[in-house]
Amino acid sequence: MPETTHVPNGCRRPVPADPVREERGDEGTTLAEAFECAMRRLEAGFGARRGAVILAGPGKGVLRAEAVFGMAPAALRLRAGSGVAGRVAESGRPVVAPSVWQEPMALAEMSEPAAWRNELLSLVSVPLALGGRCVGVLSVYFDARPGAGFEDHLDALRVAAAALARRLRVPALGAPAVVRASLDRAVFEYANMVGSSAAMRHVYEEIGQVARTTATALILGESGTGKELVAQAIHANSDRATRPFIKVHAAAFPETLFESELFGHERGAFTGAAVRKKGRLDLAQGGTLFLDEIGDLPLATQVKLLRVLQFREYERLGGTETLKADVRLVAATNKNMALAMAQGMFREDLYYRLNVFTITVPPLRGRSADVPALAEYFLQKYAREYRRPVYGFASLAMDRLSHYAWPGNVRECENAVERAVVACEGPLIEERHLPETIRAAEPMSPGASGSLAEAVERLERRMIGDALAGSRGNLARAARSLGTTERVLRYKVDKYGFAVPRSRGAGKNGAPET
Repeated sequence: MPETTHVPNGCRRPVPADPVREERGDEGTTLAEAFECAMRRLEAGFGARRGAVILAGPGKGVLRAEAVFGMAPAALRLRAGSGVAGRVAESGRPVVAPSVWQEPMALAEMSEPAAWRNELLSLVSVPLALGGRCVGVLSVYFDARPGAGFEDHLDALRVAAAALARRLRVPALGAPAVVRASLDRAVFEYANMVGSSAAMRHVYEEIGQVARTTATALILGESGTGKELVAQAIHANSDRATRPFIKVHAAAFPETLFESELFGHERGAFTGAAVRKKGRLDLAQGGTLFLDEIGDLPLATQVKLLRVLQFREYERLGGTETLKADVRLVAATNKNMALAMAQGMFREDLYYRLNVFTITVPPLRGRSADVPALAEYFLQKYAREYRRPVYGFASLAMDRLSHYAWPGNVRECENAVERAVVACEGPLIEERHLPETIRAAEPMSPGASGSLAEAVERLERRMIGDALAGSRGNLARAARSLGTTERVLRYKVDKYGFAVPRSRGAGKNGAPET
């Protein structure tokens, strides 16, 4: 993503003290009228194309578009705690996405991504603050301009947000003091699937396509690539998101017990069946059933599952009552299904019923550009969990991680970084802290290292990581050692997800997240 840059004063677009009052001079204007006035000025001065004022809805963990410009309210799929608006509402800090098509959080809140396909847009979202508390979000989509800085956009949106916030009647909204997710279940957002490579962006797009339907989905990929995360993303971005997400591993139970686990059983169905037991299909009613490693499903069970897919009905073991299956089925496997069918281990008719929409999750060695971001994500996770003051990776350590073939994929990467955090006694993970299998492995061929831009990004990550480690997380000292400003470094730190406490060297107002 491009850096935030300063625009010379002589070229800076004027931002009115209050764009709403300057346009209308009417304190009695409604929120919708005030928002349209602000958007017209942003359209003329900055190329704004779409926008929304987003507030807390009446339901638990709900966000709603209170006023929109250039789109319908239903164009956004909003949920507290997820997507760009959810992130801003939860943190109270602005978010900048220079390209919505390269930002998973931005894609996650589009109801119909295909409707935006011909638009090259950037997104800037700022909190709406009232009485010192965050009560909503102002999100504006601009024409994407390569290499553009966003300080002017942020300044303009902050002024507009302040003016709009004064027109909110928060007590009438029934909103909490801070718009914050407090859901009974974990809210999934695409950002949880770390990676912005072309391969992962394709996966995000496919998730968005199938999530809006009730179609059965089949997720293919090697072990450890994150197939379950894809299934969770499909569920959480579907109309069934508020209903159960139930998972069952086809190889986790003996064949004699699996049918009972899946369909349930009646009392007396077999020895030891003292009471009626609901199966996973019962528990998933109205929601999504995730069948992991479906390639290991016993043949006898495959026949019964085929009936569920064909007629949406089933019976518990030992029962005669026919039950309706109101479930959305998502299956996953790491097996070669063509070979399994050729060997008679998997029914062709069931495969074609499952294979309505296929998503192939790429192996980590096929998206090496995502390794630094994954490593930083896991570093933050385990440094926080184990309370270790670890801030980054030494250059050689990141080289090893980036050029390793990862036969265990993302799961192996997580385990390796967790071990390194435990073994690290200083602020920087060095090569010696990595597992022996990674240190001793032959690097992948140079052709797998990605584009020039990706190589430059990896170098930038390493230099920033080394500077932060050398300054023990002090942004001011790290910026001086890199020959840049603290503001630019803070932007880069947020962009790459380095675990730096905001009390150390943060600017007065911080910098936008990316």
